[in-house]
Amino acid sequence: MDLADFDLISGRADTYLDGINKHVNDYKDEFRKPDFHMRYSKKTVESMPYLSRNAVEKAMAQLEEAGYEFKRKANGNLDSFSFEDVIAIYEQRKVPKYRDQHSKGFVAYFNNLKGGAGKTSACVNAIHAIRTEPSLIHQDIRGLVIDLDPQASATMFLKSNLSVGGQPFTAAKAMFNKNLTREELLRDYVFETDVPGVYVIPAAIDDAFLTTSWLEECEDSLGGQEPHSLLKENIIDKLQCDFDIITVDSGPHMDYFLLNGIVASDALVMPLPPSPVDFHSSLKYLSQMKVLMRYLMEQDIDIEGKELIGFMNKFSPHILQHQESLSGATICLGEKMLDAHIPELSGFQRCGVTLDTVISVDPTMYDGGRSALKSAQDAIYAFARSFFARTQLIRSRQS
Repeated sequence: MDLADFDLISGRADTYLDGINKHVNDYKDEFRKPDFHMRYSKKTVESMPYLSRNAVEKAMAQLEEAGYEFKRKANGNLDSFSFEDVIAIYEQRKVPKYRDQHSKGFVAYFNNLKGGAGKTSACVNAIHAIRTEPSLIHQDIRGLVIDLDPQASATMFLKSNLSVGGQPFTAAKAMFNKNLTREELLRDYVFETDVPGVYVIPAAIDDAFLTTSWLEECEDSLGGQEPHSLLKENIIDKLQCDFDIITVDSGPHMDYFLLNGIVASDALVMPLPPSPVDFHSSLKYLSQMKVLMRYLMEQDIDIEGKELIGFMNKFSPHILQHQESLSGATICLGEKMLDAHIPELSGFQRCGVTLDTVISVDPTMYDGGRSALKSAQDAIYAFARSFFARTQLIRSRQS
């Protein structure tokens, strides 16, 4: 093969990817509802934390008097609330938000050097679940996913039209532009996902080339800026007051993206797949964490206060080997393990057909049984509650 052959194959791959992306986006444009699909019955809203029947009715009356419009039936009845309606009711009731307790966002880096551990799926499903979990809605959590994986898998799930080809505004490119202002980052690099209030800074395949000349770029383009702190200093420090939970996803590579993720994070979140080969590889990465931390300390980087959160991913409790892996993980991580895990369910895989999470997918467009989707949603909500509670515990210790 010569260069022309590679050009031909590259062109075919681009064309095929464009076709897949166009098919998915055309399908969504044709059949999905214009607004986020989740709606809540009046009874459900009245049972949410800090609300009651009287509180909801009073808030509705006050909102409508101020010009807010609820989507009512022709006869004037209102049978359900949108997600935005619930947020508005909580605001009218002046229920404190997450940002009233914490002025800066919590940064969680989903990482594991074992490919196929489910980092990306856990990351994107978790952030959508944290935003919409009924017992957490009153927190009005603003979520941001920073995609550092050149394969752009998180971008694909969250903003599929940005996941093919080169993109001028990616997280990696922002890392190498220290002069970007907060306003420029929000305007050009941050994109809202299908779940309102959750955003993504995308990745693209050409981001991978930055890893081949990282130190040279830091010296030439950034005036010798510390190479392990670009994510923290050039992106997160500028946006940390605009988002409450910031998750970072990267590829399974020992590179500067991984090291930047560690430096920028409050907690390293490690999905542990229970199958023997995957679990073994995950433990090898875990055993070398001390080497990474020691290396960063030698670069005069403060790693004090960083936490570790472990959980089983793709977990099937009825499989004996999975139970043994859970026991091993608990022995290794102790209290760092969450009490909730993400199970191996068809709902998580089937949502990939429309490039969705189990939260963002419109049930009318889900390629599978409703009960399977409901099981996946219930599982990720249980995980979201456990994960959020752990972040709150970590923040209380840090303060």
